[in-house]
Amino acid sequence: MKKLPLILSAVSIVAVIVLYILHFTAGKPPRASAGDERKAAGDKASVGEIVYIDIDSVLNGYQMYIDYNDEFERKAKISEAELVSKQKTYQKDVNDYQYKAQRGLITRAEDQQLQQELYAKQQNLLRLQQDLQSELAEQEQVTVNLVLNSITEYLKEIQPEYNYTYVFANRLVGGSIFYGNKELDITKEVIKGLNEKYNRVKDTQKK
Repeated sequence: MKKLPLILSAVSIVAVIVLYILHFTAGKPPRASAGDERKAAGDKASVGEIVYIDIDSVLNGYQMYIDYNDEFERKAKISEAELVSKQKTYQKDVNDYQYKAQRGLITRAEDQQLQQELYAKQQNLLRLQQDLQSELAEQEQVTVNLVLNSITEYLKEIQPEYNYTYVFANRLVGGSIFYGNKELDITKEVIKGLNEKYNRVKDTQKK
């Protein structure tokens, strides 16, 4: 079985994350000289009301994504091994049938019965493949939702710290931001914060 590619690619994440987080503080009225006021106050919000994250870097550095991706690949390999094993058994049965049929070692009635049995096994294999692919696709979507929700919730949590109004998700190559001031890039801070929060949760669950 061809393993389904994990759809937590930067392309799909960017497409969804923009809808998820771009607008979550957009209801605020504009303020005059807000950037100057924050800079004078000396807080992190002086970076600006618009910030961005490199989503490729966030995903590659986010331990939750890494753990979920590893778990998905583990399940995909198990499913693939199960299907390959059944395919080998089916092929052995086909070869055995062909050997007997070509040498006249079975009656016409037995030939017909074996063909029906092989057809039924073939249909079962196709259904199994479809079921496994559907199961993996569903797991992919759940993983997408979990990771996106985690990133979104964290960006909401740290919003008062940075006081931004918009967060753009950019990619290193082919992203929607062709140029961005490095002072507006909060990727490293987001990765660090996400991992600290995720590790705290993991430690709590182990206790």
